[in-house]
Amino acid sequence: MQLISDITRDGRHHKPDRGSYEWWYFDGISEEGDYQIVIIFYDGYPFSPRYIRSLDAGTVDDDSADGGAGSDGDGAGVRADGGAGSDGDTGNAMPGNHPAISISVYHQGNSIFYSLSQYPAKLCSFEDGVPAVTIGNNSFRFTERMEHGVNEYGSFDLRINELLPSGDELKGIITIIGMNPFEKLFPGGKAGWNETDADGKGEAEVPSGNGHLWNMAMPRGRMQCRINLIKNELIRKELKFDGIGYHDHNLGREPMKNRFRDWYWGRAHFPQATLIYYVINRTDGEQDVQAWLVSPDNRRLLHTLELVKMKRRRTNGFLMSPARCLLFRDDDIEVSVLHQKVIDSGPFYYRYISSATLIQPSLGSELVQGVGEYIRPQRVHSRIFWPLINMRMRYIDR
Repeated sequence: MQLISDITRDGRHHKPDRGSYEWWYFDGISEEGDYQIVIIFYDGYPFSPRYIRSLDAGTVDDDSADGGAGSDGDGAGVRADGGAGSDGDTGNAMPGNHPAISISVYHQGNSIFYSLSQYPAKLCSFEDGVPAVTIGNNSFRFTERMEHGVNEYGSFDLRINELLPSGDELKGIITIIGMNPFEKLFPGGKAGWNETDADGKGEAEVPSGNGHLWNMAMPRGRMQCRINLIKNELIRKELKFDGIGYHDHNLGREPMKNRFRDWYWGRAHFPQATLIYYVINRTDGEQDVQAWLVSPDNRRLLHTLELVKMKRRRTNGFLMSPARCLLFRDDDIEVSVLHQKVIDSGPFYYRYISSATLIQPSLGSELVQGVGEYIRPQRVHSRIFWPLINMRMRYIDR
């Protein structure tokens, strides 16, 4: 795992390898804690049975491998990254042919809107070197801005317009505004980055075989949510609230199952700090653990925590048994995370509403809600689970 916090590296990256993937993750919680929103844009959805089938089949045509054009389900399209080869049931194994977007809205721990849609490449665009992505009628863009006379701020503006066959629609704008993180916020900085790609454009990439890159592009920001839940063109619910937002960016140059056996991730916003953690059990038997408390302005790393305990494992119907409680510590600071309520699940993942408790002997304790996830990538490659996964997905070209 390579870790950076650099807003200038938040754009789409060159991905010449089959099985590559990239995603931009956004979430937000309302001030009262009753609403949670999670939105993820994908360039190469790594959990798509269609993408995995094409990897297994080894179907990479010459046009798509070098960025040319080809048939794309219901028409021809051209992509600058991975091409637009045939994308029927087999497709081809380049990430550019498998863009997708996931949108989830929760109220008091219950889902009130869910969409996971894989779009044809011709309906999507990714700007090289710039944090700007369009998937169907949904998009986000980063803009530098000045606040209080300081020009180290920026905003992510998300425009959501997703219509489901049921007539349910989510439409509106979400903005996350915060200070750009200090580039050396995390130890190691840009270690492992190749600053010039094969095309000489200066777009950093993860060298082949180096697994996964995680860019903590905006650990914390002020969120403004102005969206409507619509049913058959009538507004059913207005979601207009402020809160706290979070954004990170992930990139991999190989299928996730090659390196990760399973993965815990989560974040929680305390008044005095943001907790971010991951626990990765690798396929080689080693474990990677990182946990931090970052200042609310994204500029200082306050504490680096160690994982001291994982407990309360429970086995679900899919025979997965992730830990429900994680305990982190650094000297006299202790943070416990309880994956309190399952708000989404499947044969390869869980998403939780978490409760996180920060204990400082001199200041007492603080309890907040957060978001946590557990992923078992190998499960996606077991075809026995594909009917269940496809029940949750929508292929726009069908």
